[in-house]
Amino acid sequence: MRLLARLGTTPLDAGLAVAFAVAGLVQVVAVPIADRGLGELFVLGTTLPLAWRRTRPVEAALVASAFWLVPLDGFPVLGFVVVILQFFSLGGYGEPTRAVAVTTVWAAAASVVGTLLGPEASVAAVGGVLVVVAPVLAGRLVRHLRRQNAELTSLTEQLREERSRAEEAAVGAERARIAQELHDVVGHEVTLIAIQAEAATSALALSPERAAQPVEAIRTTAHRTLAEIRAVLDVLSPVDTDGRATEEGLAELTERARAAGIATTLTVSGSPLPDHDAASLAVHRIVRECLTNAGRHAPGRPVAVSVQWAPHAVVVDVTNAAPLDVPPTPGRGLTGIRHRAELLGGSYATAVVGGTFGVHVRIPTGGDHR
Repeated sequence: MRLLARLGTTPLDAGLAVAFAVAGLVQVVAVPIADRGLGELFVLGTTLPLAWRRTRPVEAALVASAFWLVPLDGFPVLGFVVVILQFFSLGGYGEPTRAVAVTTVWAAAASVVGTLLGPEASVAAVGGVLVVVAPVLAGRLVRHLRRQNAELTSLTEQLREERSRAEEAAVGAERARIAQELHDVVGHEVTLIAIQAEAATSALALSPERAAQPVEAIRTTAHRTLAEIRAVLDVLSPVDTDGRATEEGLAELTERARAAGIATTLTVSGSPLPDHDAASLAVHRIVRECLTNAGRHAPGRPVAVSVQWAPHAVVVDVTNAAPLDVPPTPGRGLTGIRHRAELLGGSYATAVVGGTFGVHVRIPTGGDHR
């Protein structure tokens, strides 16, 4: 094995070359095809180069075809098989293309000369050319198909990797969505709990009997928070029929905010259609996030919520007194509002005018996507 590797051949090709050489020698000994010595030289010179037909196809074809110029009185029985194998390998493995072309022309010329020097008729020279050119063309075709298969395999692997990356991206997006849902739920409800806890603390210090109401509100909010978290983790779906922005649902949302100490006014005009579930859910989440931000960053200041349902869009405007200490900066809450609006093809804007912080969201509901 090591010796064959050092010689630049393979066990298969070396064995093939030896087998054809032995078969040819047996023939020329039994039925001579040339003067003694020339027949054996022809057989060895044309068969042994098969050992390098894939590792050095150009050199092997040049050497083998050179021995065709030896004058013969016959031809080995398996000689045509050797020629076909040698020049098919030249077409299939030879590089560069120019070297393959030059070698093919040389071998075709040598085949013509060898044929004319032998006992065959001159017309046999045509067959001598075809036996060289045809295998080379077949080898080039197989080489082309082999390259195409390799490219298709590589492309398939790339597509598999792209699909894997797309699946990973989808998983990441779903994780981000779940995180946003949990932030919306927990942020809103925990803010209400914190406000009620402060009220309970003040009541306990001044009038303990008045602490029952905020404590009960804390208990109710905590149970509702647990239920909503379970819903997010169990369903993991953007459609939430319990969170539709109907007037009753928004009224309940603002009533809970008032109970937590956030003075909230709600104005709703129109109502969502049955096929507006996605926009309805987004409005519900946006209003809840705005109330959460107002209670967290501007506690005790009034909040005005306006929801206007039109045939082609819904517009949400939420305003409250801007925080006194620092200007509003985009955080997870505002980023989540923007993402919800943009996901449905809508627009989002914030502004601070005259000490009032406002959120304006417009979401198309069908027909109008301006």
